[in-house]
Amino acid sequence: MKCEIAVYGLGVMGSCLARNLLRKGFRVAVYSVAEPERQRFLQWEEAAQAVVCQSEEELLETLETPRKIFLMITAGNPVDQVLGQLLPRLAPGDVVLDGGNSYYQDTQRREEQCRDQGIRYLGVGVSGGERGALYGPSLMVGGSQEGYELCRSFLAAMAAQAEGKPCCAYMGPGGAGHYVKMVHNGIEYGILELLAEAYQWMSQGLGWDAERIRQVFASWENTELSSYLVEISRKVMGKRAEDGSPLVEKILDVAGQKGTGKWTVQEGVERGVYIPTLYEAVSARNVSGQRERRLQGAKRRAAACQEAESRRRAAGQGETAKSRDPRTQGQEEASLRQALYLGMITCFSQGLDLIRKASEEMGWEIPAGELAQVWKNGCIIRCALLNRIQKAAEEEADILFSREFEEIWKQRDSLADFLGTVEQAGLSLPGFAASLHYLDAFSQERMPVSFIQALRDCFGAHTYRRVDRPGTFHTQWEEEE
Repeated sequence: MKCEIAVYGLGVMGSCLARNLLRKGFRVAVYSVAEPERQRFLQWEEAAQAVVCQSEEELLETLETPRKIFLMITAGNPVDQVLGQLLPRLAPGDVVLDGGNSYYQDTQRREEQCRDQGIRYLGVGVSGGERGALYGPSLMVGGSQEGYELCRSFLAAMAAQAEGKPCCAYMGPGGAGHYVKMVHNGIEYGILELLAEAYQWMSQGLGWDAERIRQVFASWENTELSSYLVEISRKVMGKRAEDGSPLVEKILDVAGQKGTGKWTVQEGVERGVYIPTLYEAVSARNVSGQRERRLQGAKRRAAACQEAESRRRAAGQGETAKSRDPRTQGQEEASLRQALYLGMITCFSQGLDLIRKASEEMGWEIPAGELAQVWKNGCIIRCALLNRIQKAAEEEADILFSREFEEIWKQRDSLADFLGTVEQAGLSLPGFAASLHYLDAFSQERMPVSFIQALRDCFGAHTYRRVDRPGTFHTQWEEEE
């Protein structure tokens, strides 16, 4: 019997997805241009049930029609190159799936190119990392709806399950699937930044050791903060280096990024959607790369503080009191926990705002209620909060103003109080601050943009509108000399 599906690309993710499909009982053909990858795949137990092909021609001959080929290769030019090689050999009705982190506009272009030749093209956002790919990822599918229906059975089978439903859904035509995956990664950036800032506050602000911080993360696992990222935060804090010290303290504080976070921020700017927490998360990684400047600034700041302290002593004022909140550890932890929960809500709200705006402008009709279901398991941002988000999304498209999350407006002041304590300690927690700014921006009855409009009209005659009468106006603001 011929194979039902092919996996093209046998890196970490491709190998895991192929093994996942084989475990589910599908007949799978696999191929990689790299011979070492093919040989490594043969070492897996599941490989005995697969057809490991030695060429693209063999791969295509092994498949039943319509052929379904799952590309698990590096995003960008490699996808175009492989697609260019495959298209002349494919027949109308065949399906090509791209499971990499492709830019959604590239997916849009490829889907149109394939459609012109009768080929069904799918952009599949795959989240969950190596373990998710093997045991069940979250799948966000876009492109040809006919292609999705042909592939629905194996996509649903390989996906993670939540409450008896697969974490897999069709998001819309064109690049909708990869767009949702891009924003998923943007939300991931935001939550990672908040968790890192929580660690920084506990470590540098409160002076807690690694074991105490590990215990805090562990205590959050069965609360409203329950999530995959909190779970692995506890694991990270418990890992020790060769000398017995916390491994995290030996890791260089410089982070990179693969593009999806930057793309999310760019989309926010281009579509006019306010996503400050996601923006600060990307910016924090950029600042981390400027380590020499940070170290230089730290020396300057320490010297300035020492000089100021010396002046105070000379003036007979004595040492200044340490800016440390006198509350108990339990109160400090509760304050941080509430701040983190509000921050996580704003990350999801910002991401869903962006998806909703793009869906409206692109005509995708992305099902907001299904997004939470798709993210409930398998993906990196899976968390207990998604149950409430799903309920809120079904009630109100904008979760920020849903009845489900009415309490966030009552808890706004607690976040502000927390940040006040942080600033007194001299720490920069831009993710938490941006989350507060997000809530404040959407609760201002009147913004100072009216002043900007007046200034623009003054120096450039850009005109302005008024609140008390219709039309466009211009004023001669400066007297002629």
